Amino acid sequence: MTRTLACFIGFVSLGPLAARAASPEELIARIADPEIRDGVTIAVEKNILPAATQEHYPGHFEITADGSSYGKGATWPGLDSWQMAGAFLLLGRTQMVLDYFDFVRASQAANGSIPFAIRPGHWRADERYHRSLRYPEGLYRYIPPQREGLSEFALETKLWMRQFDHWQPIANPFRILGAVSYVLTAGEIFQHTGSSVWLEDHLPSVELAAQSILDLKSENSLISGSGFYTELPPRNGWDGVSQCYAIHAFREMAKLFRKAGNEAKSKAWSTHADELTAAFDSAFWRGDHYAEYIHPDRGVVDSHGLSDVNWAAVAFGVADEAKLKVLWPRLMGEPRFHLGNMPTQTVADPFSYEEWEYNEPLPWKVMPLKDVAAMGRVWYLEAMACLRLNAHERLKESVRLVIRGAEDGYWRERYIPHPDGTVQPLGSQKYCEYPAVLTRIVLGNPEIFSQP
Repeated sequence: MTRTLACFIGFVSLGPLAARAASPEELIARIADPEIRDGVTIAVEKNILPAATQEHYPGHFEITADGSSYGKGATWPGLDSWQMAGAFLLLGRTQMVLDYFDFVRASQAANGSIPFAIRPGHWRADERYHRSLRYPEGLYRYIPPQREGLSEFALETKLWMRQFDHWQPIANPFRILGAVSYVLTAGEIFQHTGSSVWLEDHLPSVELAAQSILDLKSENSLISGSGFYTELPPRNGWDGVSQCYAIHAFREMAKLFRKAGNEAKSKAWSTHADELTAAFDSAFWRGDHYAEYIHPDRGVVDSHGLSDVNWAAVAFGVADEAKLKVLWPRLMGEPRFHLGNMPTQTVADPFSYEEWEYNEPLPWKVMPLKDVAAMGRVWYLEAMACLRLNAHERLKESVRLVIRGAEDGYWRERYIPHPDGTVQPLGSQKYCEYPAVLTRIVLGNPEIFSQP
């Protein structure tokens, strides 16, 4: 490994799991495939570690390698930061992740909701993408822990602005994104540290976040969550990915309470997961695959080929054995998820959307199908599905494709499909989602990627 990587990493042991873990240098050095080893090195050295500036508070990291996009100093507790936090844990930046989590905990609303974005308090709402910001009720003051080696600015008490609602107020995508990501980050922290002290201190807040998800259960027994991670189009109504992630979060809550010795609450959250699974199966299963989403007026939407909902159902163990027997061969036989050789498209037929599925009326122009694309968040689901079903060769090949998709050592947020089978990179040139997922997949599964 290079000296650059070694000087960035500080391994903090808070429990037996962390103490037994191999160092990141050792894990990367053991990767058997030279192409994958070089790709992970680039992901870590050029993308993940440079983003860990801790410039604005202890635990702060940008979601781009240079902090040049999406508002410098902003924090994204919905999805992006969960993905990166998992990578940082694997890289030994444990204290930084603990500090990040406490910063987000301070942002939690009274009803348990977690914002999907947090910005410096001087940020002012405009008439477009920030119009859902609310002053002064969205503000909160954070007193950071005092850490050695950080700037005076990072250690200052500051005002921060939370964003809970989307700029499409009718569909309101991302509704459960922050809370789910918060629960999953807590689970990974405990798995990494094994600290019962940390768990006891944080579990009430984590359960409150999970309860805020459960509180969105509709009369149809599904969780109301338009577009778990897609906003254009918003998947107005009940997104299938939202259901799968909510089930996953509820099961994580059951696991955490079991570890905490509270069997009653563990059983209660398992029951919530089982009930949502039954409702999801009843509403979404189409005989050999799952539908994409359920529109409040038009009902089940299943017109864009196989969707990422199917990857999520496999990844999180939502699909039972009988369904897997017919679903998995369909997923494996669908080449259009890798259009342009870039994993993974949200749907197999990205050119079939109708105008009624587009964004709600807005006073400015947007790209209505921007999220019908290959994104790291969808590749993560494919990778987790492959891990669950031991499809290791497909997993390795998808890793190689992602590595080859980098330009000058950086990845973009989206790869938009074209009818000729190619994809167009779109968004920030140094977005850290693909590097974070790549790091998580390879370093988190050394038994698959390491030398004998």
